[in-house]
Order: sequence, then C-alpha cells, then structure tokens
Amino acid sequence: MGRLRTLISLLILLSVLPLRAQDSRDSLVRLLQADMARLVEINGKEYRKVVGDAVFLHNDTYLYCDSAYWNVSEEYIDALGSIRIVQENTVLTGDSIKYVIPENTAKFRGHLVELVDRDSNVLRTNYLDYNTKDSVALFYRGGAMKDSDGNLIESITGRYSSPLERFDFIGQVEMFSDSLFFVCDTLYYDTQREIARFHGNTQGWYGDNSISSGAGRYERMVEKLYFRKDVHILTEDYEMWSDSLYYDRLTEYSHLLGNVQLLDTVDNAIALAGELRFWNEPRRAELYRSPALVTIDENEEGERDSVFMSADTLIYYTMRMCDVDSAVVAAAKERYEAALVDPMQQKKSSGSPAAGASGAAAAGSARSAGASAAARRQPGPGTLPSPYYPPEDTLSVTDSIPASDSLSVRDSLSVTDSLSVTDSLSVPDSLSVTDSLELPPPPDTTEVTFMEAWHHVRIYKSDIQIRCDSLLFTSIDSIARLFTEPVLWYEIKSQITADSMQFLFRNQTLDRGYLFSNAFVISEEEPDKYYHQIKSPEMIGYFENSQVSRFDALGGVTAMFYVAEDSVITTMNQKECRLMTGRLKDGQLQRILYTENIKSDAWPVWKLTLEQSRLRDFNWTPELRPASRYDVTSRGVRASRRAESVPSPDFPIFKYAEKYFEGYMRGIIREIDGRKPLIWIER
Repeated sequence: MGRLRTLISLLILLSVLPLRAQDSRDSLVRLLQADMARLVEINGKEYRKVVGDAVFLHNDTYLYCDSAYWNVSEEYIDALGSIRIVQENTVLTGDSIKYVIPENTAKFRGHLVELVDRDSNVLRTNYLDYNTKDSVALFYRGGAMKDSDGNLIESITGRYSSPLERFDFIGQVEMFSDSLFFVCDTLYYDTQREIARFHGNTQGWYGDNSISSGAGRYERMVEKLYFRKDVHILTEDYEMWSDSLYYDRLTEYSHLLGNVQLLDTVDNAIALAGELRFWNEPRRAELYRSPALVTIDENEEGERDSVFMSADTLIYYTMRMCDVDSAVVAAAKERYEAALVDPMQQKKSSGSPAAGASGAAAAGSARSAGASAAARRQPGPGTLPSPYYPPEDTLSVTDSIPASDSLSVRDSLSVTDSLSVTDSLSVPDSLSVTDSLELPPPPDTTEVTFMEAWHHVRIYKSDIQIRCDSLLFTSIDSIARLFTEPVLWYEIKSQITADSMQFLFRNQTLDRGYLFSNAFVISEEEPDKYYHQIKSPEMIGYFENSQVSRFDALGGVTAMFYVAEDSVITTMNQKECRLMTGRLKDGQLQRILYTENIKSDAWPVWKLTLEQSRLRDFNWTPELRPASRYDVTSRGVRASRRAESVPSPDFPIFKYAEKYFEGYMRGIIREIDGRKPLIWIER
C-alpha cells in the first residue's frame, strides 16, 4: 500500500512538469485531481491511466472526465465518460475526446457533443474539434445551434470563435428566428450583437411571403433586414425585384434600390424605379430615380394594351378620412359638387331660348381624325383612375368613337359616403330631465387614396398619349387633375390642350372630363395642311358606358371644319357661337347644336392663306408626343415568377435540428402555420 501511494504521488508530480522543453506556459498540462492514477501498457505503449473524477488543466482550460489514458511520449490524452471542457464561459460536453496536446485540440466524438457559450447558445453535433489555445471550435458532418430564445441555425460544417463571439455555418445552412426561415450557403452569426450575415444563394420565408437574394443581413435586436444581389420578394398580393433591400420589421418600412420593379397582382399594375420607399401602415409608396407605372389592360381574347406613365417623382398613399386635413376634404367636396353641375342643363331649366340650329348638315361631309377616348384605369399602384382626357369629337359626324373600353377604371371610392357624417348619438343627461348630452359621432375611418405625379409627367397607350407637368388624384372626390400645359393626343391625329384638365370618375368608371381655360382641340385631316379645330374657354365631355355621349364647348366658341367632296377637301366652314353641344350615339356624332350669337362662314380652301386656315393660338406639336412606351420609360418589365413551385422545394427541413433537438422544429412550424408541417414531414 505504501508503494502505491508513492507511485501516485510521483505521477501527480510528473504531471505538472513540462512535457517538452518550451518557454510557453501553454505547453504545461496539469493533472489537478483524480481518484487513482497508474502506469499501464497497451499494445506496447505506456499510458498514465487516470480514474475517477479526473481534472486536467491546459491553456487555462479545464478538462473533466471519468477516466483518461495519457500518452506522455506521443502527447495526447484519451478521455472517456462525462467529458466536460470549461474555458471561461464556454462549456463543451460529450462522451469521449482525444486531446492532442501539441495541437491544443480536443477532438470530440460520440453520441452527442454539446457546446454552450457565454450567451447560452447551445451547439450540438457528433463531431467537433476545440482548440483550447485559440478558443475556436470546428464541427462537421452536421450540427445545429439553438439560442436561449429558441432561435435555431444548422449546417453541414461550421466554426465557433469564443474571442469573436461568432458562429460560422457553412453548407446547406438553415435558420429559424422570430417566425422567419432562411436558407443560404454560408451564415455568420454575431452572438453578442445578434446579427446574422447570409452569403451565397439566400432565401427567406415569413408566413406566405418569401425572398431570395445573393446575400443579406438580419439584425435581430433592432428587427432590421438587408438583402442585396438580385433581390426577389413574393407576397400574396405583390412581387418585387431590386438590387438591394432594407426592411424594418418594427415600422414595416421598406427601402429598395437599383432596378426596382413592383408587380401588384391585385390591381394588375407594375411600378418601376431606381428607388422605392414603402410604408405598410398607413400604406405609402414613393418612387424616385426615373420611376414609371404600368397598368396591364387585357381583353377577353387575351390581348394586352398596357399603359405606361412616368414622372420625376411618383407617390401613392392611403389615409383614414378622419386623418385627412379638413381643408383638403372641404376643397375636394367643393370640387366634386362643382363637377356635377351641368351648365347646359341649367340653361335649359332657366328657360333661356336656344338661338342655334343643328350643325349636323354643315359638318356632315367633314371627316374627323379626332375621336373620343374611353375611360381607363390609372397606371399606378392600387386601383386609381387615369388622368386622361378624351377628346370630344366635334369635328366629324362620320367617324366613330371606339366602342371597346380599353381604358376601364376598376376602383374608386364613392365620395358622397366619405365626405360627411350625418349620424350622432344623443344620451339622456341623468342630472336633468330636460337636457341631453350629445356625444360626438365616431371618427370616419373610411380609407381614401391619393396619388401624386410630380414634374415631366408622360403617359403612353397605343391610342392615347399625355404630357403635363403634374398630376394629382384623390378618391375623396375621384377627380384626376392635370396641371401646367397638359397635352393629350388621341389616335396620333388628334391633339387637345388647355391650361388644366380634370377627369371625374363615378361608380368606378369615367363620368366626365373638363378642359379649363383656353381649351383647344385640333384634328389633322391632311398633314401640314388641313386641321379641324375647336377653340373655347372651357369644354366638358360626358361619358356613358365608357364612351363619349355628349360634349359641350362653353363661353364663346370658334370652330373650323374642312368639308370634302368626292374625297377632295374643297371648303372650310367656320363657326362662332356662345355655346356648342354635340350628341353622340354608339361613338357616332349625331348632331351639333350652336347656341347664341351664331356666325357661320365658308371659304374655298384654295383661297385660304395659312393664317386664315389656323385659329389663333394654334399649336400643333406632334414632336412632343410620346411615340412609344420607350419615350416614357426604357426600363424593362420582368416576367412573374409566381408560377414557380409553391411551396418552394427549398424550404428548410431542419434534418440536423430534428436529430439533435428532436421534435423542436416540428412544433415550431405547426405553431406558425398548420400547412407547413405537412410539407416538412413529407420531405
């Protein structure tokens, strides 16, 4: 017994001596504690066998185990049973390790290896190497890490650096965090700042929404996400592309940069820009850097005739009626009520005599190149009406107005429902039998929409084109307003100008169009020679079933019509009157009525000078017309990817999480969405 005690003491003494002649303190391995230690020989090699609650110290790292075989000559320790390595706040546990002293590396092998860092992040795997000098762990053949909040990341291989407080996951990375799911090629996770950086093919999911990109970052503490390189987003109603994306989950604010496209599948509209800023609640979208809007019109035969609109800045937003400035509401109400006034009907009701006669005979042989445009949808995010004014066809009774509604409007709000609150609640006053306390009416939470297009507005459709400086629309009055030298071209040969224009929409269709101040309609009959013309201080066009049914020219009208005989223009008729009204049916002009102070003249065209063939302020500007959609925007339109496999075959399956945290992700996915567990289980 005395000799055994002497041997144990000698072995413990030897364990504290340097194994090699080095100056570094890292070369020291100490056996601090054991129930028993003795020399054994196995396969011709000598080992120090340590049994019972053994504790080793190396590189300020403690190694705990049930037993160990220490090969002094080859400088390694094989430890077995209840393995635990503790270095500062990092703890590793497992069934067995081989500690290679010159490499400062503990090689864990066994049924389960677990690493817990100072932030209580738990990494589990079967294969892990831990460098006690660099405080770096490497795992391979699959591993999964779960933090204290239940977020999880897994990959085929990875690394943990204690000094950097960072996990690196490499190969088939899958992540769950705060109801978000991600897959990527490589992920770097900063445990202290809770920042995950994605690299390679990156995809993410949130509910039914998904995103893909070439790289990204998720800052969990502030709930911010950044993505770059071919960003694509898919939601139930929208599909978006950009070069980069910033998203704040707390404020639901998105900022997209570089070749942005937003496809609105509800309203069949597309937004294009170099920059898009988007707020979800209340809804607001701002488009900058050569923005454009596209509405896709498709007939029953599947033929498309899209509308393109551009401006320096495009803004679309929604508000509750109760939050809109009262002055804005009052102005809209006044504008709407004024728009409903029919001047000709008022005159008729007042009993004023009509001094004119039908002008159908005078205009019967004139061929018009200007027909009215039908109502159309607004080319913007959401369902807004178009700022297009249809030219009233005062120039001919032979040409028809197109019957097809290529410019149909889908959505608008009824203004009468949102401009006033009529109900109030009266509650008896318990203090008096004669007085009553009247409570204020509840706030009007009706959602109203606004659209603003600022500077250099351009609009193109195959049959209609528009230029103006600015365009405004609100669903409070359902009126689109065009400002600063608006010009409208129809079927190339007709041009309409005024100081400003307005278009009223009722019951989701175009109801009336207004030309204010210096209204001028020109229709080219023969290029550079003959032009039908109507000039008036104001003009109004009325629509039925998306076709012009009537037009009025008010306040002093001058008109020129060129009359053909045997297809040869021979005569110019000039009319002057106080009021002019034209009636149409099925797009065909039936008659024109001239009222008050009527004057009529006719001249042979061969006697006309150029000055006599043009009304004052005549300004025919075909060179300003957007001749194609590329004069509005050169940006291409991407094809939708919505038809691709849904659900995505790339949705994470968490096979390593299932192995090391059995059942955990199954429960998470079931809690988030009852459909995803089926997808996950099948895969």
